[in-house]
Amino acid sequence: MKEDYGDLAELNALEEKLDRPYTIEQILNPKLKCTNGENMEEVKARMDNSIKRIVNENVGKKVAIISHGASIKFFLMNWCKLNGAYLYYKGNCIRVNSPGVIKIMIEDKEVINIETIL
Repeated sequence: MKEDYGDLAELNALEEKLDRPYTIEQILNPKLKCTNGENMEEVKARMDNSIKRIVNENVGKKVAIISHGASIKFFLMNWCKLNGAYLYYKGNCIRVNSPGVIKIMIEDKEVINIETIL
C-alpha cells in the first residue's frame, strides 16, 4: 500500500503552528489534507479496501501487514473507540506504537479480537 503525505514542508509548518501531531488534527478534522496528500477519510477508505482484499485472498492463513501508524490507527477506528490519543477495543487499550505490532484476529471475515503486541 502507498501512503502519500503530500507536501511535507506544508505538513511540518502546520504541525508547528498547531503544536500537536498532524494525525491528531486529521482526527479532529477528517477532511484536512496537505497539497497532494490524503485526508483521514481517504486513508481510511484505502486501508479498508486494501485490507479487505488481503483478508479475502488469504482466508485461513496468518498474514502480516506493515503500514504507517496513522494509517493503522485510522483503520482501527472501524472497531475501536477513540478516547483522547488512545483507542479502546472491548475496554482494552490499543496502543499504536512506532514501531509496533498490533494483532487483529479475523474469523469468517469478522474482527473477533484486537490487541497490542509491541
